[in-house]
Amino acid sequence: MPILGEQKLVKKLKGGCHQSFTTLFHLYAKKLYNFSYKYTQAHAESEEIVQEVFLKIWNKRDTINPKLSFNAFLITIAKNHIFNRIKKEASRKQYRNQIEHSELVTNETESKVIFADLEQIAKSKIEDLPPKRKQIFLLRRDSGMTVKEIAQKLGIAESTVENQMNKAIKTLKTNLSKFS
Repeated sequence: MPILGEQKLVKKLKGGCHQSFTTLFHLYAKKLYNFSYKYTQAHAESEEIVQEVFLKIWNKRDTINPKLSFNAFLITIAKNHIFNRIKKEASRKQYRNQIEHSELVTNETESKVIFADLEQIAKSKIEDLPPKRKQIFLLRRDSGMTVKEIAQKLGIAESTVENQMNKAIKTLKTNLSKFS
């Protein structure tokens, strides 16, 4: 479009002429869309940018200088708009990552605290077991001995070892279930 024709349209736009605005929109919308698409690679987002840029032009029409290139003005607004969107999206992603990381750390820390508490309670409840039952339980759990090995070591029947292990486990389950 010749510069004089563009300047006339911009002067009329500056005065509030809807027809000039529509004409400028039809002249530059496709070019602005293509420019936006290079950055966004998204059809809907590029169309949205075109709409937002022209809305901004309409709202700021009284500040437009008709002697300057309308095309350059349009591209500058679009570029600033696109870069602001990119910065906002990057900030959102960073914020989401921080939130997710803090929740992960919080949940992990909370789990460690709960586990430590339960482990302390379990140790306390093991200490409360009758001495022989406690000894059998610890030999099985800590030493990894089999029922047969425990029976031989303590000189008792395997059925006694099994019986005492079952009672120890039942007692611990009952006591620890109160905390879950």
